[in-house]
Amino acid sequence: MFRKLESRGDGPHPYGITSLDSSLISQQAYDISLTLHVPRSPSNLETGNFMLALTLLSPNHNPTAQETTSPLPLQPDTILYTSRRPTLLPYTSPLISLATRLLSLPLYILSLKTESEHLLIPMGELITFPKGWKNIPAYALLEVQAGQGIQVYDVGVVFTARFGGMRWLMYQHWILSFIGFTGVFWGVEVLLAGVAWLVIQSWFGQDEVQEKGVVNMENGAHEKIKEEEETDEEPDLSDTPRTFPTAWRQTPLRYEPKVKDEEEYVLDDTEIQPLGAQADDEDEYEYEEEEEEYEEEEGDGDARGRDIDSGIGTSFSEGVERDGVTRRRSKGGQAI
Repeated sequence: MFRKLESRGDGPHPYGITSLDSSLISQQAYDISLTLHVPRSPSNLETGNFMLALTLLSPNHNPTAQETTSPLPLQPDTILYTSRRPTLLPYTSPLISLATRLLSLPLYILSLKTESEHLLIPMGELITFPKGWKNIPAYALLEVQAGQGIQVYDVGVVFTARFGGMRWLMYQHWILSFIGFTGVFWGVEVLLAGVAWLVIQSWFGQDEVQEKGVVNMENGAHEKIKEEEETDEEPDLSDTPRTFPTAWRQTPLRYEPKVKDEEEYVLDDTEIQPLGAQADDEDEYEYEEEEEEYEEEEGDGDARGRDIDSGIGTSFSEGVERDGVTRRRSKGGQAI
């Protein structure tokens, strides 16, 4: 930051004062320097060394519109920083000065060069201000302690911020900082986008897996139902009742499934037998009817068996008949 001081000639020494804006901040290091533009006049060359006094004032300072004497001394509570440094115009020998003027004569004629000097005087290094608006300087006061014989074109005060760390890198190497931080930002953005994509994919992937599982379960259930329907439509030959032919005038052999036989046995076992004499009469009547039917069938079989051969062995047929007689007798014996 540069501020030009308004010089005043009243008093024992010329001085100048200027107001500072709000660009200064607390806890920031600054290098403070003065720029002094003076002519190479004989009076200035004869002055030799002279002192420069710089004072930074707080916002509580109230400068007067017209001051007839030097502003010093000031109130101590308004002074935030003060510094005094010596300065001197650079020396050149008469011969070098004459040769320089002769070589630069065209520039002097065209007003491209003047016989003046720009002096840069450091007044403070790494100056910091504590927190609080009262600790931030609002005015700068400069006094050129060389008497009224000094000739000055203009004076300015310069505040140079001394950055550190990241701010120094970004200020001193802003191109490399731009490239580096842009690459870092892009890399972080791509990384976060990849993480977000993985999270979204895992979230919706679970839903898809669950939906596929439900669809597979439904398809499996439909296939099972279809298989059961197909198996129900196919008849089980082992459970199908079948009939086999026998000799002529004999009852055919019939195969019944085990399930049906078990049902008949259950019905036979659960059949309620009649009580008393009525039960005995019914058993005798049934036994007599069975004997009559058997005798009729035996007579018919003997009469026709002489002319026709059934082709079935007698041992089998006799065994069947004996089993029938035995079953009838056993049935009748139970009723007695």
